[in-house]
Amino acid sequence: MTNDTNKKVAESLWKLIIVRGIILLVIGLILLLFPQATLTTLLFILGIYWLIDGFVTLYNTYKQRNIRKNWWWGLITGGLGVIAGIIVVAKPFSSSVLTTSFLMWFLGVVALINGISNVITGIRIKKYQTGERSMIWGGIFSIVLGIILISSPYTSALVIVKVMGSFAIFAGIITLLLGNRVKKKTQEIDEN
Repeated sequence: MTNDTNKKVAESLWKLIIVRGIILLVIGLILLLFPQATLTTLLFILGIYWLIDGFVTLYNTYKQRNIRKNWWWGLITGGLGVIAGIIVVAKPFSSSVLTTSFLMWFLGVVALINGISNVITGIRIKKYQTGERSMIWGGIFSIVLGIILISSPYTSALVIVKVMGSFAIFAGIITLLLGNRVKKKTQEIDEN
């Protein structure tokens, strides 16, 4: 590559990095400032997906009813997809509260079961002295997380959205700093 080509690549690279950093900052701010609206929007998009997927499943099941042995299963899953999609699209805010709460409650139950299992396993492997403390502490952390998610599922989801927003802002700042460093290196190449 010639110096002119290297310069063009470097210039486009730092500009791309800066744009990515700005996008991450904007996404982070949206997540932090509008967590409820973000959840509702994400669930609305999911509802549209369920609706389309349900209709496609029903259509494919109908076309393959003579070929497929368990074609009725496609009717059930497709029908459920259509029903779920209609409910979410018709009432996006109510659906976001209920669906998000159910999801967080489900994740809380999984974390609780996993935590109890880790604590029991940690106690059982204590006699082998192979990392039982980290297993037990990880299990305790998982139990606490499970209790938090179960006790306040919708609030937990909003906190998760805000944490994601904070990470996006942090990543955006780091990306902007990186873009600035690449820009300075590009200017140093121009000077030489």
